[in-house]
Amino acid sequence: MTKRAFFIIAACLALGACSHKAPQLAADPEKARVNVLADKLRDPKISVRARAAYDLGEMGPAAKSAVLEVANLLTDSSDTVRGYAADALSKMGPAAANAVPSLANALGDPNPIVRGYSANALAAIGAEARDAVPELLKTLKDPHPTVRGYSATALGEITMAFRVQVPALQRAMHDTDPKVRIKATQELGDVEAQTKLVVSELTLALKDPKAKVRCCVITALGSIAGGAKSAVPSLTNYLKDPDKWVQRYAADAIMKIDRSSE
Repeated sequence: MTKRAFFIIAACLALGACSHKAPQLAADPEKARVNVLADKLRDPKISVRARAAYDLGEMGPAAKSAVLEVANLLTDSSDTVRGYAADALSKMGPAAANAVPSLANALGDPNPIVRGYSANALAAIGAEARDAVPELLKTLKDPHPTVRGYSATALGEITMAFRVQVPALQRAMHDTDPKVRIKATQELGDVEAQTKLVVSELTLALKDPKAKVRCCVITALGSIAGGAKSAVPSLTNYLKDPDKWVQRYAADAIMKIDRSSE
């Protein structure tokens, strides 16, 4: 065998051996970035913590694994950091459901920006934020109009989201299994009771002195649709509101409620 042939055979064997090695999986760069940013949330510098929260928010639901760590910043000593944390959670949407208790507590934050962003985050989470409804009802009377508006929007979004299950619960009430019927009846009762409470409080909030807040309240009632039928008489009064936008929103809300009640 010539020296040239020997090297060719050796090279082929080497390549063959390499081809049988298990392929190495590349590290997930997105997950790695979340981990790096999560570590920065504990940095002693305010600017670093705030920036890390912002960057995680920009990643949206992909940053789900850092939700609780971001939620911890809602009690940060810095107003800026708390605001960025609440805003970041709003951008994660339903993926931030585990932060609901912290966000509900943040509705009592001394800073109106933090309160507003927290309400907005609860709205983005949707049905999973149902436990925060009692606190949101309180913030309908917040001294800051922006917070009242965000709270009304959140109540509308959350109520609309958990009412999606009503048709399924109504069907389950006719199930052949009595246990299923009992559970469905109880859950439907809870949904209707909470809807009634929310609609009642939103109807009272229609009297808000700020037109923008009234628009938010009216939109919330419209989003609840058929569940807000009891609010139609009150909404009708706002067809003659001094503000033209309020008039338009009221007309649209009444139309949505009427259509869903047919």
